[in-house]
Amino acid sequence: MITVNLLPYHLRPIKRTPLPYILSVLILVLAIGAMGSLWVYTQAGIVGKRAELDRHKKELEGLQAIVDEFKRLTKQQMELADKIAIIQDIVSDRVIWSRQLFNISRLTPDNFWYSAITEKERSTQETKTVFNKETGKQETKAVTVKQRVLELGGYVITGSDGSNDIYPLTFNMEQDPEFAGMFQLSLPKLVDTEFKGYRVRSFNLEYLATEKKEPPKKAEDPKK
Repeated sequence: MITVNLLPYHLRPIKRTPLPYILSVLILVLAIGAMGSLWVYTQAGIVGKRAELDRHKKELEGLQAIVDEFKRLTKQQMELADKIAIIQDIVSDRVIWSRQLFNISRLTPDNFWYSAITEKERSTQETKTVFNKETGKQETKAVTVKQRVLELGGYVITGSDGSNDIYPLTFNMEQDPEFAGMFQLSLPKLVDTEFKGYRVRSFNLEYLATEKKEPPKKAEDPKK
């Protein structure tokens, strides 16, 4: 049987092709496939990174004993460095008293004898220039410093020249490079008195311990 469509052309139903729908479905399927592949690739990368992280953690755990030992040795090294610095500071500022007692003995004239030789420490006030961070200016400030003092006490009788002055002793000590390089006369105290019927002069000498001075260098011979 033959069917004839008598409707006008503009009223006839439009026959649509399924091709656009098919293309849309194919694009959607491809997009989902691409996203799935990307997800699988990402998950594989994450798994690989986690495996690498676990491997590094195991290696770090295996090296933890070495790390702890390194930290312990570093701490011990810092402590030893502080101790060495303290020891060097003490050694650089020490006074070898056996040597200084020998110096005192050889520098003392025959008409002197000692009743006391002592070493002590005392505090004194000194004015120093310091920088004030708040004002940004230099200021003078009184600070307390400790001084080491060598105290010589004793008596002097009349010598062969008829004098009982302490000058021969102080002169010898001032002229001796080794002793004068470490001690400086601060405060002499003299009292004329008697000792067992003899007229003597009692003395008390205070010497401040100073920083060690390097001996002067000998001049080189220009002919060499």
